[in-house]
Amino acid sequence: MRERLRPYVHAQAKHASLTGTPMMRPLLVEFPTDLVSWEVDDQFMFGPDILVAPMLEQGARQRVVYLPMGANWTNAWTGEDVAGGTRVAVAAPLHQIPLFRRNGAAIPITSD
Repeated sequence: MRERLRPYVHAQAKHASLTGTPMMRPLLVEFPTDLVSWEVDDQFMFGPDILVAPMLEQGARQRVVYLPMGANWTNAWTGEDVAGGTRVAVAAPLHQIPLFRRNGAAIPITSD
């Protein structure tokens, strides 16, 4: 995955160096009008197109993820589309951190 994401990571690093916007940022930076995103403190955006929901509880294999309003979201692992402004329970086996792509962004997370 690291190699597949290299172009995206390089683009975000360049954007960060030019604008000062961090590569990893709270949801509220991308979704300032979604008041719920101001309260979410256990997820982050990686660039403008990838929402990351880290697993924080030892032994947990699923978690609830908030998907901000103002975008449509695609589970990067399953391809399932989910409307923004919702909370969804997401499977999180050891080898898959919960990731969502914003508005169908063509980011090569999976190898298929």
